[in-house]
Amino acid sequence: MNIAFIGLGKFGQAIASLVEENGLTYDYAEVAESRLLSQSADIIFLTVPTQFMRQAITDNKQYIDDDTIIVNCSKGIEEGSHLMVHQIVRSLGRYPNYYSLIGPSFAEGIVDREPTVVSLGYKNEAHVATIQAMLQTPYLKVQPSRGYRSLELSSALKNLYAITCGYAQGLGFGPNTRARLINMALDEFHTLAKAMHFADYDLLAPGVVGDLVLTCSSEQSRNFQYGLSLASGNGNNNDPGQKTVEGYYTSHSINTIAKNHGAKLPLAELTSQIITGKIDGPEAFRSFLASC
Repeated sequence: MNIAFIGLGKFGQAIASLVEENGLTYDYAEVAESRLLSQSADIIFLTVPTQFMRQAITDNKQYIDDDTIIVNCSKGIEEGSHLMVHQIVRSLGRYPNYYSLIGPSFAEGIVDREPTVVSLGYKNEAHVATIQAMLQTPYLKVQPSRGYRSLELSSALKNLYAITCGYAQGLGFGPNTRARLINMALDEFHTLAKAMHFADYDLLAPGVVGDLVLTCSSEQSRNFQYGLSLASGNGNNNDPGQKTVEGYYTSHSINTIAKNHGAKLPLAELTSQIITGKIDGPEAFRSFLASC
């Protein structure tokens, strides 16, 4: 079986290390290096940042067949189109064998072999065992979860909310406030998933509650770090400096998506106002939360 990665940054390398751990080899394409795949792939792992996803797939489309197994490992919403990764992929071809690998996992922890669990979202169960065999190790468990749309929505939202949690910590608010923000985040995910008719969502899946708690609680998260920088006045409201701060780009889309589906997301609105500088300082932050 020909295995390939589109994108081989830090997280892509971490997932690739699992493939190597199981004695398998792989090809890879990398946008930053203008490197394309060398042959058609039976299974492709998408690990390029969402903002580069469309270009990366288009550039390598000749090597992606209709029956290729596609496993998305990226999180976020494309600017302008307001599309999640499964929607970007669907806009470029049929690709019925689509899966999403989403979960509470930092690249460093995978490489260091920390015990980890991730969700594998699926619509077609046929290739779940194949993907598990490639990735599961004694230290990483791949837990199947019916449906990938809700997992991708959750993974986009958690990056957004991690910015808010980092901002709150940077202002001096403690774990009580973070717990409230995480609780609000779960509620907003439930609200939007229901409004978008994602009936297969599971709040208890590792890719939902686990990923949210991890990203909103750790300074290893680039989104959390960006929130910290905004609180200290060192962050740039117009440019986070790197495409992997996916929450910044999600903030440009989420309120439009919510409006289109008749959903009210006050915490998402708060995050957008933090990023644009409309909420500035502890009193404005406290006042906004008091009104929720």
